Formats: sequence, C-alpha cells, structure tokens
Amino acid sequence: MAALNLLSQLNGPPPLTQAILPETPPFDVAPLLSAYRRVIVAESEAVQRYGRCQDQPKAVKDAAAYNVLASRVVGFLFPALWNMRHSLGDTPVNRVATEVVSAKGDTEIYDLGRKYIDHLICSFRRTTMPLRPPSNHPSRPSMNRLEDMLTDAVQGSATDHRSARTRALARDGYHCMLTNAVDADSFDNHGAIKKLRSDTGAAVRLVRTCHIFNESILQNIEPDDEYPRQAHRQNAGGALEILRMFGLEDVVEHLMTIIPGDTASASGVHDLLNILSLISDLQILFDMLMLALEPTADNEPNTYDVVFACPEINTRKYKRAGGQLELPLPEPRLLALHAVCVRVAHMSGAAEALDKFDRDVEETSVLAEDGSSAHLLNMILSPLVSA
Repeated sequence: MAALNLLSQLNGPPPLTQAILPETPPFDVAPLLSAYRRVIVAESEAVQRYGRCQDQPKAVKDAAAYNVLASRVVGFLFPALWNMRHSLGDTPVNRVATEVVSAKGDTEIYDLGRKYIDHLICSFRRTTMPLRPPSNHPSRPSMNRLEDMLTDAVQGSATDHRSARTRALARDGYHCMLTNAVDADSFDNHGAIKKLRSDTGAAVRLVRTCHIFNESILQNIEPDDEYPRQAHRQNAGGALEILRMFGLEDVVEHLMTIIPGDTASASGVHDLLNILSLISDLQILFDMLMLALEPTADNEPNTYDVVFACPEINTRKYKRAGGQLELPLPEPRLLALHAVCVRVAHMSGAAEALDKFDRDVEETSVLAEDGSSAHLLNMILSPLVSA
C-alpha cells in the first residue's frame, strides 16, 4: 500500500519569526472564514511582537513566543476539525469559530489557544515517564484453555489499569492492535496463549494498555464535584468541558462513570472505549502525539490510517479484525480528537514546545536567580503538567 506521508511537509518546528497559517483554508464557509481570518491577524501580530522583543529578558521572549504558538493552535484547529467532521460532525469547528468571534481582541485569542493547549492537546498527551510494568493479579491462575481466559477476563468491569489491561487484551485476542504481536506477559504465563502464538506465528512482544484520553487527568475527581476547587479539578473540568462543547456528552458520561463499590474516582476512564492495546514502542509514540489513528477516506467503521508525525515513517492502514468477544471497541470520536491533537500540535509547533518543557523540568532543579527560568515555574503551576 502506498504511503500517505500526511505530515511529510514538516521539517522541524516552524519558525516563530514568520506567520505560517495558510491564507487559504480547506473550507469556503463564510462564518468559518471570517473567524479564521481573525486568527491569521492575531498570529501576524504575535509574530511581530516576538520579533520586537529579542533584546528583552528571556521571560518576556518566552511569553511572546507562547502567544505565537497559541494563535497557531487556534488557527490549525480549523482545518483539522473541518477535515474530521465525518467523524466528529460540524459542532467542534463551529464552536471554535464562535469562540474566536466572541474574543475581544488578540489577547483573548491567545488565551483561547492556551486553553486548547492545556485542556485539549494535553488531555490526549502523556508526559515522558517510565512505563508501568504489566502485572498479573496474584491470584490469577495460569490457564491452558483460551475459552477459560476469556471468560475470566470479562467477569466484572474495568475499574483500574490492571483490570482494564485484562479486558482489553481479551478483547484484542492478546495481540497488539496494530502489529498483531502476541503479548509476552500472557505468553509466558498461559499455555493457551502459547498455543495461540504457535497457530499464528506472530512475534512475541510486551503489549501495553494505552489510554486515548489521559487517565491521570481524572484521578481523584468525583462526578458530583463542583469544578473548580483545586488546580487538578480545574484541569479535569476544562478538559471535560471541551469534550462536551464538541458534542461528546455521552463520552464524558462514560469517562466519569463510577463503578459501584469502587474507591477510585472516575473509573470510566478505564472503559474499553478509551483503551488500545499497543506494543511499547507504539504506546510511547501514541502517548507523545507522534502517532495517530485517522479515519479512512471512505469512513469504513473501525478502519484507520496509521499516521506517524515523523515524515520518514510510512503510514499504513489498520483494520480492526474480528475479536474473540463482543466487547466495546475504542471510541472513534476519541481517536479522531487524538488525531486532531497530533496534527495541530505538530503543525503549530506546540509539540516541540511541550517536549522541550518536559526536558527543561527534568534538567532544572533550582530556579535561576536572574528569573530566566520563571517561565518554568509558571508552566509547572499550570494544568500542562497535571498529566
């Protein structure tokens, strides 16, 4: 199959010293065009301000640079959401346009971009962290019959990462959804999976449980909480409000479900609608917004183009094969929003900025006395790092 190379035009982060939003977007709808042109003006103003502050302290330059990124995030949301409307409908792009038109000046457009970085892009992105090891429940016996494993896996509901992993692997036939590799942990512990692998000849790799919407955002959040009382709840409230605004109220209800008798809040984030089974390498790429599953042009159900943000990596098509069980598949609208975030983050330069922020936090243990690292303090106190 021919490679799509959908992000091949990228060659490093876009420059901050020139406007990059395309003058001609892929839509010709008057209200959207009017709003989009306002963002083009806001980006141009931000670029000019950034150019004028090069002799200013680092904190001033960083703030000016962030305004450039924020305007670009809003701008690139228009074509990204427009191109996803066969999955998401018209509501998301129309709501973004309404917010832009309602903005009183460029500053509010930059604030809008910050909101979408903090509460949309970062809700589908995980910061760098050690991978949690796969784990079996201590009382889970080794099983030699696949039917017994499947029956055991579907009993009850997914209330945490471990139970979500058990159910997701059963749903996906104990394979990575993209490479078809057999889960090594299941292979080592269950004769049934050894037989499954011998029948298929698939590779054996560690298969991880990958959340589409970042599960850590909903930790310690109760469904009846009045947002916002704490910074973490503000972040969760902002993220969920964007989903609602985009017409995903039913998805929010799933994510915020509490399993009766469960002590963890928002157990619904471990619902299979929010879960993929991926080998470790692909999980990292997905979490870091370097890989997206985009609906195919014909919008065939549960069929996706696998798109990598690195242009040298080819894309390929993934079709979800018939599984062992009638368990919920990943929610297509969540995957579509994740794909939107991948595109917007890389086209705007926000992806590189967030990656650099992660590195700076890891390398900076003490704030500089001259205030040059004050931007880190502001970022650390923002919702960006609650994930």
